[in-house]
Amino acid sequence: MLQRLKTYLSDKRLLLLMDNFEQVAEAAPTVAELLEASPGLKVLATSRERLRLSGEHEYPVPTLRLPDPDRPTSLDALPGYDAVALFVERALAAKPDFELGEENAVAVAEICRRLDGLPLAIKLAAARIKLLPPRAMLEQLHRRLEVLVGGARDAPGRQKTLRGTLQWSHELLSEPEQRLFGRLGVFVGGCSLEAARTVCGPPEGPEGELLEGLEALIDKSLLRGEEGPGGEARFAMLETIREYAAERLAASGEEGTVRARHASFFAALGERAELGFHGPKEVAWRRRLEADRGNLRRRRHARARRPVGRLNYVGLLDRAAHGRPLV
Repeated sequence: MLQRLKTYLSDKRLLLLMDNFEQVAEAAPTVAELLEASPGLKVLATSRERLRLSGEHEYPVPTLRLPDPDRPTSLDALPGYDAVALFVERALAAKPDFELGEENAVAVAEICRRLDGLPLAIKLAAARIKLLPPRAMLEQLHRRLEVLVGGARDAPGRQKTLRGTLQWSHELLSEPEQRLFGRLGVFVGGCSLEAARTVCGPPEGPEGELLEGLEALIDKSLLRGEEGPGGEARFAMLETIREYAAERLAASGEEGTVRARHASFFAALGERAELGFHGPKEVAWRRRLEADRGNLRRRRHARARRPVGRLNYVGLLDRAAHGRPLV
């Protein structure tokens, strides 16, 4: 059959579309054979992970465009943002008299931001508009995996709930990748490579193993690689994905150990920052603390017993953020 297909395609000039290729990722070498046999063939594959073929060009699909939380947006301008437009479209399908107005515009924009601009999450949220008006819905989104259910009956099972979609992606991971994914759920707002190595990596494991795991999660669209302060490597999850990762960590039986490592690492970071703020690297430390604001605050709430020194690093963080004197 493969040889017959190669022969048929050999002199054709066409575009071959392959959707959801991650479900048959092991067939990627066959795609390479087809491309080699047919110079006029182009393949466009949608997938949650790369095919890892030579000559492959990756085009990440971004989340829907969102209003900037730091800039006021007029009511007239809101529908111009893709995420808001999708919410309104699906809300009208569920409740024909729904209107985007002054009383709910802020809530709708915040719902879209809290759902990271993810189309499926926004569709599921809008479908519940008959039950929960925007303000009420916003109050429930701290439990988004419980709230965002009830997709269309004719949708694939994995698209009927947000949890189902994430669970489906999680099941495609290898066991080591699943373990790393859960551990990364402890970080708030992302982490540096150093933090990932200390908190998530096995003490006896080679660093190459951790890097391979991080790359695999990036390739499978569950993690984002970013450039942090000073050009350092940082990694972050969309908040919706991180919530599911935190659930997996809690179910793994190692949550206490991972959270203790997290608290210890950021306590030590705070101590280093205290010294750094009084030297020539003050600006660099200011940026580093700002990047890890969420993690530092989580460490404070964890109330780790490790001493932090005479100037609390959370105080440093707040002073840096507001441009106040550091001492």
